[in-house]
Amino acid sequence: MKKVTLELQNALDKELNLMKNDFYYQQIELNREDQKKIVRMDAVFQPLDVLGGDSYSLRKTQDGKVVFFILDAMGKGISASITAATTTSLLNYIFDQMKKSKSFDFQKWIKDYIDFVKYELLDNEMVAIFFGLYDQYTGSFEQASFGMPASLIYTDNKKFIKVKSNNAPISQYTDDFKTQRVDVTNIKKALFYTDGLCETTIENGEFYRDTMYQDFIESENFLDFNQRMKKNIKTKDDDILFFYVDSLEYNCNFIKKTIRPNLEDINDLIYEIGEYVTKNSAKPKEMSELSLALSELLMNALEHGVFGIDKKRKNKLIEDGTFDTLLKDLQLKFNDREIIVEYIIKKEGGSKVLIARIEDGGEGFDTRDLRKLAISPQHFNGRGIMIIKKLLDRFYYNEKGNKITIRKVLN
Repeated sequence: MKKVTLELQNALDKELNLMKNDFYYQQIELNREDQKKIVRMDAVFQPLDVLGGDSYSLRKTQDGKVVFFILDAMGKGISASITAATTTSLLNYIFDQMKKSKSFDFQKWIKDYIDFVKYELLDNEMVAIFFGLYDQYTGSFEQASFGMPASLIYTDNKKFIKVKSNNAPISQYTDDFKTQRVDVTNIKKALFYTDGLCETTIENGEFYRDTMYQDFIESENFLDFNQRMKKNIKTKDDDILFFYVDSLEYNCNFIKKTIRPNLEDINDLIYEIGEYVTKNSAKPKEMSELSLALSELLMNALEHGVFGIDKKRKNKLIEDGTFDTLLKDLQLKFNDREIIVEYIIKKEGGSKVLIARIEDGGEGFDTRDLRKLAISPQHFNGRGIMIIKKLLDRFYYNEKGNKITIRKVLN
């Protein structure tokens, strides 16, 4: 029994590893002349069984465009899982080859996949799949949807848009396809999903679809929508997979602090933010969680960002008993460096939310490394990330990985 369980876990780890996310815990900062926004993309994948027929990948082209697909292989179980795994592996391979040669072509990417997969499908087998391309520099969005549910878009001026599929599901007989462009310059949020989400039966016996539309329209952000979805969906009928995209206007009213890289300044700032949230009726438990999270984040900014100490070296210094001495020496050496912190409390729905940004000016890191936490948490040694994941409601890094934006819901 243990062997079977281990094999199933390994199979799930493999399935998750095939799905690539170049924007894992990462946000896009738009700085066009006419627009200053932060765009965030969150993916949720909940297979009904160990192996699912849904899959996705979210990729970044050589010139910074966002490319993704969401697929739903026909049927359930091993057959659908094989189709999903083959599709995911192939599409990522084609993408990587195009990116390597700096020649990514959205329509060719889709066509190359169709030309291969249609000869591998059985007579009665089809693949529903959605392809999307977002150009953050022009604000344009191109899509090709093959038998997928309508994409949902909500604009800054409160307009709700459903973009229907423009192609039949892919089968042995698929030869041609259409793409369409959608104006997303005014987008506030969007939802892309497989039918396992909208066609799941809820307590009143109806499909979640209509309730889902309302949950999406009323949701403040990804966390809010996810909580609404869980509240309505008690039992899953199928794999659930969705992308939630939201954007925020830059807020110019942040309280901005610049501190020197030393423990005294860090502790003073944590106390200052604590006083600020206490005045806004934060509960003792929230205050404690926030202080611990800020301490972890600011120490990360100090040690890894400003001082450039990696985890391996830190562990060795702690073993040798020289870590604290080195920190004191480095505080003097790098006293001219700065850590920038911005924070504000905003109202979202019926709650107050602390939003804070911490930038250390260091070399940063590849946020894709954090996927190890989702794929194989028992082999992940990022203690700090695991702590803040439990203490905060959400966090996102910039592309370089040296600036983090955090959210903490209060009362």
